[in-house]
Amino acid sequence: MHPSLAQVHDRIELQKSALPQMYGDVDFTQTPERYTQDVAESSLPPSLHNMAPPPADMVARVKAYTMLGDVTADAYAALMGEYGFRRLVDMLTTACDEGLEAVPDAPPELVALITEMETRPDWLDMDMVRKGAALNRLPMAVTSPWMIRGAFLATFMNKYTALPMAITGTLGYSTSARRVNETATFFTVTTLPGALEPRGEGFKAAAMVRLMHSMVRFNILRKMKSWDVSVYGIPVPQVDQMPAGLIDVFLLAYQMLDEGRTEFTADERARV
Repeated sequence: MHPSLAQVHDRIELQKSALPQMYGDVDFTQTPERYTQDVAESSLPPSLHNMAPPPADMVARVKAYTMLGDVTADAYAALMGEYGFRRLVDMLTTACDEGLEAVPDAPPELVALITEMETRPDWLDMDMVRKGAALNRLPMAVTSPWMIRGAFLATFMNKYTALPMAITGTLGYSTSARRVNETATFFTVTTLPGALEPRGEGFKAAAMVRLMHSMVRFNILRKMKSWDVSVYGIPVPQVDQMPAGLIDVFLLAYQMLDEGRTEFTADERARV
């Protein structure tokens, strides 16, 4: 089962004690400006203002994810001062390609990250994942690259999601283009056969995405003057990564409702 809301809040608080150099000055009890429960104030189009409200637990979970980074990957990124950017990337790449045993004196933070990624939740049906990957393979190659590029325009124009890139110098023409390409590639390779297994290309791509996001958080939060948590919450929080990974699911849900259904088909469940 997914973690309870109480467990999510415990993980949020853990950030302060586990990584004081990043989260020590963050007040996790505040509600950042970027979050609202008032639909009229939200970015939803007026046509959706009168839809049935989501369950209260789901609303509270989304609010909590506004203040949650990635404790495990953040701890690894925080080693940048000791190992340097290039060394952290190289060790992670080697661990993904050849296993932890191929990294001499692997730091415990790297071991924790790889171990966490290799631990399969009890509720996850990998046969269903493999079926969904096969169903998604052609759309990812043909149509999704264009959808991802369109979606990134919204990211670049949203002050809450664009500011981390602006602060870290990755919102320029060439760097933003590379970021779009890397993200489109990430989602595509996750659909390749065996990609999500350890040593798979999708596994490695996911590990690198986690490290890159954590490096952004590390570089921003250790210089708190340039980041207002009361306005923006945590840089690149989990709530920002949800829409990136769930756009196709969102569209599937719209299609389901348009067809008068309330449940996904077996193929749609596999894609989800």
